[in-house]
Parts: sequence; C-alpha cells; structure tokens
Amino acid sequence: MSNKKPFGKFNVIDLAVVIAILIIAAGVYVRFFGSPTKTVVQSTDFFYTFEVKSIRESNLIGLEKSINGKIYLNEKITSDMGTLLKVESKPAVDLLETADGKQVLVNIPERFDAVLTIKLNGRINESGFFTPTLKHISAGIEYNIKSKWSAVFGKVLRVRQEDAA
Repeated sequence: MSNKKPFGKFNVIDLAVVIAILIIAAGVYVRFFGSPTKTVVQSTDFFYTFEVKSIRESNLIGLEKSINGKIYLNEKITSDMGTLLKVESKPAVDLLETADGKQVLVNIPERFDAVLTIKLNGRINESGFFTPTLKHISAGIEYNIKSKWSAVFGKVLRVRQEDAA
C-alpha cells in the first residue's frame, strides 16, 4: 500500500493560501476598479404632507399662525423640518359601536384632524429624502414636530420633489 495524500501534492495549507490570494485580489479589484462607494447627494427643495389627528382647536390655531414659519423636531430646536406652507383641517371622527352592534363614524367634539404641507430644502439621493441634518423622511414615519405656536405628533403621508398642490 502506498501512502497517498487526499489532494496529491497539494495540502490544506496550500489551499488556504490560494483562497487568501484570490480574496485579496478580488478586494483590490473592487477597491480600484469597482463602482464608487460614495453616494451622490443633491440638495434641493422637496415637499411632504404630514397628518395630525384629534388635535385641539388651540393647536389648530397655532398651526395656522405658523404658516410660512419654520417647523422643528421636538427633540432639538436645531433640527429643521422645513417651512409650513398650508394647513387643511376637518372635524376629527372616530368609529363608534352602537348598542345594536353597528359601527358608525361620529365627530369628536372640539377635536380636529389636519394635513400639513411642508417645504424643506434637504438632500435627495437614491436612498430617499433627508433633512439638512440627515434625518430620513418617508411615508409612514412618525414625528413630534413643533413651531413657534404649536407642538403636535403625527406621521408623514407623502414625500414628493415638486409641489403638486
């Protein structure tokens, strides 16, 4: 019987060295010849709509007084969320179940739902829309925002690059 190695004259250490050299070569290729890793960021105006539900009349009045004023994140006054352009409001409604099991929509007394249109000069890239401080803005994200006259909680409904209103 002869004493043969499973890989002939090629052992496991040799295989590890060849794999390491291939990985290093692939890394060098990607580093010098691959696509750029930096994301191109474009600073431009975009618009988003922000929905707040069941706010008091005093909050609604404060929002209306804030039209053409700055909106900020509640956590930091320096985190600019844009300029409030428009406030559209309607009486707040809720689903109420009657005694016979039917569900009906009823107005909530002294409460309003509002949709705010906000313009922001931020950054846009293939990953989405961002504030100047790189806070991501997309549909469904909820924020506490404030203006000089009001502070509310709501969520982003839509983000668009041009004003469709």
